[in-house]
Amino acid sequence: MSGINLTVEIKRRVEDVYAFFLDLDRSMTPTDHLVESVVKTPEGPVGAGTTFRIRQRSMGRVRDQIVRVLAVDPNRRIDFEAQFGPVRPLISLAFEPTATGTRVVFRGDSRPIGPLKLIPFLANRIGERNWRRRLRLTRIRLEGQADQRRQ
Repeated sequence: MSGINLTVEIKRRVEDVYAFFLDLDRSMTPTDHLVESVVKTPEGPVGAGTTFRIRQRSMGRVRDQIVRVLAVDPNRRIDFEAQFGPVRPLISLAFEPTATGTRVVFRGDSRPIGPLKLIPFLANRIGERNWRRRLRLTRIRLEGQADQRRQ
């Protein structure tokens, strides 16, 4: 997949990190201050076809965005596609155990539509900035939870 490639290591077990990313209706609002709400359908376990409707502030307005799960490989990989304004990103998160926790490998392609299609590198650059921030905040949150459990 072309476009965005990011990696972060989180000092938590693969199962914990995977579950956090899979549970978007609970994990997105603490890691993205622009997200107002996330609603999952259908209820029950997340799998291929699960959809998340995200209400997020963007450019001074609240917009609905859709994320649909394409595939899950428990504790190894989650694939999503999304509709965010003028982009239709394809996203893959891979989870690899390390000696100290979990390596998360993010791969994405913004797949812009409309006029933005002429400058896909700009859409990928914006997506990279947003995902770099989200991965950093996820690491801080998950490692902070681990520190709280040790006390």
